[in-house]
Amino acid sequence: MVIYFIDLLNLNIYSKPPLSYDNQLDKLIGRGLIVADREKAIHLLTTLSYYRLSGYLYPMLQEPKSEHLFKEGSTFENAFRIYCFDRELKQLLSSEIEKIEVSFRSLITYVLSNKYDAFWYTYEKLFKSVEMHEASLLGTRKMVNDSNEDFVINFKKNYLNTYLPSWMALETVTFTHLSKLYSNLKDTSAKSDIAKFYGVQTPILENWLMILTYTRNICAHHSRFWNRRLSFKMANFKKQPQGDWVDMTGISKNASYTYICIVQYLTERVNPKNSFKDKIMELFAKYENIDIYKGMSFPEDWQEQPMWK
Repeated sequence: MVIYFIDLLNLNIYSKPPLSYDNQLDKLIGRGLIVADREKAIHLLTTLSYYRLSGYLYPMLQEPKSEHLFKEGSTFENAFRIYCFDRELKQLLSSEIEKIEVSFRSLITYVLSNKYDAFWYTYEKLFKSVEMHEASLLGTRKMVNDSNEDFVINFKKNYLNTYLPSWMALETVTFTHLSKLYSNLKDTSAKSDIAKFYGVQTPILENWLMILTYTRNICAHHSRFWNRRLSFKMANFKKQPQGDWVDMTGISKNASYTYICIVQYLTERVNPKNSFKDKIMELFAKYENIDIYKGMSFPEDWQEQPMWK
């Protein structure tokens, strides 16, 4: 856990007034941004918001960026294209993460149910942290009770059990909930059996599940992804993945390239006939204005890496 110490004496009171759309655009133009179609720009400020677009305008600022002056030739239209690229990239990632999630949901249910029984997720003895298990169980019950799925309603009509069997209950919980359930499991053998399907060791799968849930939340909340230094770093390998991987020498462990590689690797394990790689290539070809090397930390030889070749 990171603890921040804030010097309250050096903090200011926020006093910037809200601006009209016209004033927002004039402010950008005054800083050197070229706007070819004012009406379209106003429409985009209306539907997307100045604050959301500012993250895509930021790469076009001169140094020092604190002066908020745009580089020569910077256009509003280019910022919007960067936004469109990021939106389509997140749609691709979200689609693949969904498939990975479904596979993990299936595996954890199958492995633990067959090793113990249908209600394994309720047994305190199977988990490392009692507090985490209690919180998990409360969360599961709440998500089950909030569910309107037919299988939940039918089970409650026909059975006296407090809990649903895991193959029903775990269909109602979030991916984040599932990843924490896995991390808290005491049974290293069962965890290893699940990780083997993905060709990695248990600590790596735990780390990657955390990264995937975080990435999907970025996608779901429409936050900027493409050029961010993301919150979680990929863990170091003690043993290389079984499938094709990439040379991460010099690559930041929390760059968007790193996250995309994780999605590609796991997608290959879930569906070897997937088209994610082709779609990524098509997206980069469509948006040639995107700097994937500096902005996303793609290495120059990325297409020659075994996983992408």
